[in-house]
Amino acid sequence: MEKGFKQFLVRTVIFIVVFMAFSYLIGTRIFLDDFISVWKISIYTRIGYILLFSILGFILLYRKRLTEFPIYKYKVKDGVMMALSVIALAGFYFVETYSSQINLTILNMILVHALGISIFVFLALGIYGIDFAKHFVKKFKKELFYFLIFAIITYSFMNLVWSLWPYLSLAVLKVTTFLLKIIGISVATFGTNGITVNGFSVIIAEACSGIYSIFIFTALYLFIVFLDWSKINKKKAATLFVPAVLGAFLFNIIRVFTLMLVGAYISREVALGLYHSYSGMLFF
Repeated sequence: MEKGFKQFLVRTVIFIVVFMAFSYLIGTRIFLDDFISVWKISIYTRIGYILLFSILGFILLYRKRLTEFPIYKYKVKDGVMMALSVIALAGFYFVETYSSQINLTILNMILVHALGISIFVFLALGIYGIDFAKHFVKKFKKELFYFLIFAIITYSFMNLVWSLWPYLSLAVLKVTTFLLKIIGISVATFGTNGITVNGFSVIIAEACSGIYSIFIFTALYLFIVFLDWSKINKKKAATLFVPAVLGAFLFNIIRVFTLMLVGAYISREVALGLYHSYSGMLFF
């Protein structure tokens, strides 16, 4: 493996882990005083999924060209970007905690959104490095535009398939309940999609239904097939598609099952933080 490509992969892993860790911290306060709805933060809930799946798709699709990248030394200015990311995270966490005391004006809303976005912009620059980012954008300008179009279309079409989430939610609830009972745990359900274990209760709503991961995985899968149409084995791609989608759904069930155990027997706060952030995807 080329050293430059290896460095890129290592930094990508670091970025994903830190991205999820940051999102976990944000997730522990995101529903405090209904912050996510009042300050319109909910518009970003799908973007993180699209970003993470797109990173994987980009590496798979352009891995050969990525091997041509040289090694970039980490510089002081990159460390400054990382420090700014941490400062922005602390500021956003503070805003989440005391949002009820902040006047809800258009200017304040713009500032809050800018603060949240800056966390991850500075994070990317701080981990990958400014010099690498410049080279990357220059080398993959056209490809990044394609992925931007993919992201916009995916985000838009997610609304069309949103009606499926209640059925997926019910399936997740039934299977999770079944698995918990198999290992001897007492489970109670309430309403149409609520579940309780040892006093820890959650609603298997949109985010836990698997609709995000299934839809984005499907869109990314078809996008890659389309871009690599002349080279790809079409019969094999079609054969693997259904098992792959089912696998994505089953991994979501494992995620919910695991987080129920964490919330019921280890830490309610940790489980809720994982439920309400992309860090829960670490269980995928």
